[in-house]
Amino acid sequence: MTMASSPPSAVHPTLAILLVVGIFTFLAAVFAVTGKRPTKQTTWLGIGTLKWISALGLVVLAAVLITGLNAAHPLIDKNYAAVFVTTSGWLLVAKLTITCLILAIALRIHFVTLPAIVNDPESAITAKRSLRRWVVVEGILAPPLLWVGHMVANEHPPNHAVIYTWPYPFRFSVMNTWGMAMLDAVIGVWIAITLLIVAGAFTLRALMQGGRSSWRFGIPTVLVLLALVVGAYALSIKAYPETYRDTPVPFRSESVAHAMTIFAENCVPCHGHQAKGDGILSKTLPKKPIDLLTEPHATMHTPGDFFHWLTNGVPGTGMPAWGEKFSDKERWDLVNLIHAINRGYQARIMNTRILPNQPFLAPPGFSYTTHDGTTGRLKDFRGEKAVLLVLFSWPDSRERLDQLRLAYPALRDHKAEVLAVPLTELTSQQIADIGKDIPFPVVEREAAEIARTYSLFRRTISHPDLMGPATVPKHMEFLFDRFGYLRARWIPETDAADWNDIQFVTQQVDQLNQEQEIMPPPPDYLQESGHDMHMMGGMKM
Repeated sequence: MTMASSPPSAVHPTLAILLVVGIFTFLAAVFAVTGKRPTKQTTWLGIGTLKWISALGLVVLAAVLITGLNAAHPLIDKNYAAVFVTTSGWLLVAKLTITCLILAIALRIHFVTLPAIVNDPESAITAKRSLRRWVVVEGILAPPLLWVGHMVANEHPPNHAVIYTWPYPFRFSVMNTWGMAMLDAVIGVWIAITLLIVAGAFTLRALMQGGRSSWRFGIPTVLVLLALVVGAYALSIKAYPETYRDTPVPFRSESVAHAMTIFAENCVPCHGHQAKGDGILSKTLPKKPIDLLTEPHATMHTPGDFFHWLTNGVPGTGMPAWGEKFSDKERWDLVNLIHAINRGYQARIMNTRILPNQPFLAPPGFSYTTHDGTTGRLKDFRGEKAVLLVLFSWPDSRERLDQLRLAYPALRDHKAEVLAVPLTELTSQQIADIGKDIPFPVVEREAAEIARTYSLFRRTISHPDLMGPATVPKHMEFLFDRFGYLRARWIPETDAADWNDIQFVTQQVDQLNQEQEIMPPPPDYLQESGHDMHMMGGMKM
């Protein structure tokens, strides 16, 4: 997307050119009005003209700033980190800085210098010199502003940047600091706010009194810089070269299931069967492993953070480096598993009734091959149908499958598809026999991966299953909306018998189909938390 690809972006460069023309017009007018002999007073008409041009310039400046921020927003698109590691990002920062400097000078000229020329004849000569000096500075800043704007329009925007290596040992994370109500972050932020308030008071006093004493603006400048340092430190956390690296392995069932095997063979002694950090060796470690199940670590840290820890270990905790034992893909598989574990725990609040207009859980995707050789993917139904994923045991689920067989035409009429996946290992002949009388697909290949992955979504409020090896129910059903989000779940062993009434199920489907798109469909790859602004800043180690 270029600067001229939308109406606000098209208006912005026009306003920027108008601003530069206005600055040089104002420069010429200032020297024409104030460049006379000192003994001859400046006419009211001349000062009135300068005030009018100055006021108009402030309006244009405000419009340039507003339209510029509006045009820059889609160029960043939440990829705030890229602003500090890409050429286009630094150009945007330079452009904003120059614009703010020009705005600060324009405010001083309009509210301090011009009134001083009229209201204080004794210091009029000094005020005129100050006016000419500041206008010259504006004129010097104007060409770089145009040049930077031109360069921004011709650079790849930050939202297209791929950050393979993060060059700073720190980053901003509002969620991990202020969002977690960390005491040092709260204190630091309030200190920064207090410093900014004091700086504003000094600045207001300086503007009202005028004069040339450098301390009047020097002190506010120092206070603002100090506030930025304190605030940045308070909101910063440690970062790594891989922190913003894109996940190359899709968040899919085959990746999660593969990682479950790796986890069982290598990680259970320390992290425990449920990843709660309660393995048999956990008490022998310098620091107990973190709880990856019930604590929000997956949302507090980027996928790249976990990849770094898996690769290099965590000093002082007993967490070893797995970079040499496991391939890059296997370590990314483990990152996918960490997220699947945490999302499975988040699913415990689900039941047989959907929460209207509240899609919050993006499940792992999957591919499948059915008993008749048909292939497909979960995402193939996006925008078209809701999906009822049935994880069944045989022959325990025979009665339910018969019920769904009879109800399938009604479900299809309500724009819902049924996918049946065996929870237990069945032979090809057994699956063929089951699918012979069933009109909906019965998954044969990839069934084991889907079943293992979605067993992580078995937990309920009443049966959290937090201790020891997993206890997987014999039958589970999951309802996805047509945008790809997991919205409801039925486990006959623990839930009410609502879904035995097919009319109840179709009502839930109808409710989903009435919803408009609330959130974009879940991405195929893990991304950093969308509601957190991760940016370079601070110096916390």
